[in-house]
Amino acid sequence: MRTLVALLFINAAAFAQSTDAKNCSVDGSVVNSLTHAPILRAQVTVGAADDFVLTESDSAGQWKVEHVACGRVSITVNRAGFLRIQRSNVPLPANTPLHGVEIKMTPQAVLAGRVIDDQGDPIPGAQVNLMTSRVIDGVRGVQASTSATTNDLGEYRFSGLTAGKYILCANAGGGVVEANGARAYGEKCYPGPMDGGAASALDVAAGYEGRVDLALSPLVTVHVGGVVSGKPDDAGCTVWLTPRNQIARMAMSLSAQVGADGTFLIRHVPRGSYMLNAMSADRQNRRLTALIPVEAGGSDIDGLQVHLDPGVSVTGTVKVVSVAGRKPATHSLTAMISREWGVAGGADIVWNEGGTSFTIPYVVPGNYRLMFASPPAPFYLKSATLGGRDIAGSEFAVGPGAGSLEIVIGDDGGAVEGDVTNDDGPAPAWIFLEKDGSPSRNARADAKGHFKIDTVPPGDYKVYAWDDNTNVEYANPQWMQRNGKGVTVTVEPGQAAQVKLIGQIAPPE
Repeated sequence: MRTLVALLFINAAAFAQSTDAKNCSVDGSVVNSLTHAPILRAQVTVGAADDFVLTESDSAGQWKVEHVACGRVSITVNRAGFLRIQRSNVPLPANTPLHGVEIKMTPQAVLAGRVIDDQGDPIPGAQVNLMTSRVIDGVRGVQASTSATTNDLGEYRFSGLTAGKYILCANAGGGVVEANGARAYGEKCYPGPMDGGAASALDVAAGYEGRVDLALSPLVTVHVGGVVSGKPDDAGCTVWLTPRNQIARMAMSLSAQVGADGTFLIRHVPRGSYMLNAMSADRQNRRLTALIPVEAGGSDIDGLQVHLDPGVSVTGTVKVVSVAGRKPATHSLTAMISREWGVAGGADIVWNEGGTSFTIPYVVPGNYRLMFASPPAPFYLKSATLGGRDIAGSEFAVGPGAGSLEIVIGDDGGAVEGDVTNDDGPAPAWIFLEKDGSPSRNARADAKGHFKIDTVPPGDYKVYAWDDNTNVEYANPQWMQRNGKGVTVTVEPGQAAQVKLIGQIAPPE
C-alpha cells in the first residue's frame, strides 16, 4: 500500500511539473515594416520544433498564445506576401507573461513576366536565371540566386525576394533549334549584361512588384568540327566546348562523341570564346587529354586538329621546418593546381618524418595556380616556389622542363589577438587580416568583441573589423582605400600581437 501511494505521489508530482513547465504566455502584434499597418491572419508559432503553440493575428494584428513551455523559445511568423520572420532564443520566464512583442514583417518583392520569341510567341520551357549582386571572394559581381522554367504561356515568376540588386537572364535551354538546324535563340538579360555586374542590375526595393518580358532574338550558329589524333582505335573519346566566360559556363556546355575515324562535329555553337577539351585513355589506362582555345565567329570551323597526349607530370616536395623540433602528425592533405575553368588535378599528401613528395599526372601545359590545403596547426605554409620563384598566390607555367614545386611549412608563426568596440561598447565583428595588400586570414570576434587568430606567419599586417563581411570588397583596392580603416601590427615568431579595433559598418553598394 505504501508503495502504491508513493508511486501515485511521484506521478502526481511529475504531472504538476509538466503542467508548471507550460504555464508561460506571450502576446504581441504583427505590423507591416513599411507602412506600420496591422497584418491580419499572420501565422504565429511559439515554442520549439517538437513542442509549439500556433495562433493567428486578428484584424488589429494582435496575437496571444498561452500554455507555452517556459524557457527560451522561437517565435516564427509567416504570411503570404511577406518575408518569413524568426526570432530565436526569446526568454519566457516562469509565471511572468511576456507582453508587447512587436513583429515587423517586410513585404516580399516579386519579379515576373514572359519569355517570347522575335514574333511575340511564348517560349515554353525556357530557363530564366535570377542573378544577384553579391560580394564573392572580396569582389562584387553577380551570382546565380535561383531559376525558373517558363510554363506553356512562356510565363515565369520569382516571389519571396528580399530587397537588392538583380539581373534577369533568359535562355532557351542551350538553343531552340528549328528543323533546318540553322536557327537558335540567344540569351537575353535585363536590365544589362551579366558581365556588367552591379552597374547593370535592377535596384529592387522591399515590396516591389515588377514585370519584365524578355524577348529572345534568333541567332545563326556555327558548327565546330575536326579530327582527334592520338586516340587508341578501340577507346572512346568525348570532346566538349566550354565558354571561357565564367558566368556563361553556368548555362552551357556543348559536347560530341568522337567517331571511330577520329572525327567529331559539335553543332549549334553560338559565337564566343571557348576552350575545347578532349579526353580519352590509352591501353595502360593513362588519361589522354587535349585543351585548345576556339574562337567561334560568323562561319563554320572545320578541320580542327586536336592531338591527345598524357600531358606532363607536375612534381613537388613538401619540407618541414620546425624551430621547436616538432613533426606534423599523420595528416592527409591535397596539393592541387587550377586554372580559370576549374581544377586540373591534385595529389594526396601524407606527412612522414622527412616531409614528402607528390606527383600530379596528366596535366595539359599552360598557366596554373597552386591550391594547397592548410597544414595541421601549429604549421603554416611558409613558402611555395618553382625554380626559385615565389608562386604562392600567383600563376606559374606548367610544361616540359618546368621543374619541381617546392613547398615549405613551418611552425614559427605567431598570433593576432585583440578586442573590437563601437559606440555602444564591445561589439561582435568580422575580422580581416591583410598582408602586402592581399587577403591573409579572417575570423569572428565573439559577443564580447574578443578575437584571436593563431598560426599567423611572421610579418607586417593590417587588421580590419567590420559588422558583416557580405558587403566588404576586400579585393578591390579602390573600395579598401575609401572604406578600410585598418590597424598595422607586426607578428613576431611565437608571439601574439595585441590590437584594439573600432568596428566599422561596411557600406552597401
